[in-house]
Amino acid sequence: MKIIDSFDTINERMEKVKSFNDHAPKYWHRGKELNPNDNVCIVKTTLPTEMNGFSTKAGEGVPYKEWMHTHNLVTTVGDQYYAAKVSGRNAAGTAYPSAASSGASFASDGIYFDHDGATTAHNGTANSILYGCMVLRNGTVNTPLESHDYSDVTGSLASGTTHRNTTMTLRTKDSTVDYPRFADNDADNTATTTTAMVTWSYAWAIGDFNTNVSAVDDLTGGCIVDRAQATYSGVNAKLLTHFNFASPFEKTDSDTLKIFVNHTFAGA
Repeated sequence: MKIIDSFDTINERMEKVKSFNDHAPKYWHRGKELNPNDNVCIVKTTLPTEMNGFSTKAGEGVPYKEWMHTHNLVTTVGDQYYAAKVSGRNAAGTAYPSAASSGASFASDGIYFDHDGATTAHNGTANSILYGCMVLRNGTVNTPLESHDYSDVTGSLASGTTHRNTTMTLRTKDSTVDYPRFADNDADNTATTTTAMVTWSYAWAIGDFNTNVSAVDDLTGGCIVDRAQATYSGVNAKLLTHFNFASPFEKTDSDTLKIFVNHTFAGA
């Protein structure tokens, strides 16, 4: 009986391994398939409270954490903001002043997205003018465009309105503003894969707002805006970025919410 050698050659075996690696899915933690374009990470934690009978999907007395992901669009103004940060010059080529007063210059240009909400920013006025912030919305889902400004953010939930305080400044850690930053070390940020990323992060506590009340729709998206105290949509404040959530979701009065926006700088 003739034995036929049916074994693959070394080259054939290597090609199969490479083909498998090319087609194998890449995963987030907890088995969720990676989409490298989903640079926005949403973390909603349901806490056991009196409102839910001290029980969550994770069990009685156990917090339940879930992750959602989507992608954003950096606006034309957002590109200009990053260019100004790197070059130290505005669109007219004029150099920004020293770091101590550069915030005021970014504020006067309407692109002070990284304002912490407390530091003196413009004309010597501290705290009374809110520049950079994230605003969530529950309006119509539309396609974000590079030309969008705050007037295109439909259904933004304005601060000062009952159950609708969805405006938040950058996250702090130990009373120090910790964002934007690179190489984010928050384990909840599952959308960051490289140190060549700038991460913006915002967080809402249980009592900041909720959507499980009458006449308040689920959240559909958000933006990072220099809104200079504009508490309503319709004004032409400038956007760094604009995004839709993959699916609308609610935030109840038992939920905390944390959002990360990760921007990658590609080599060229």
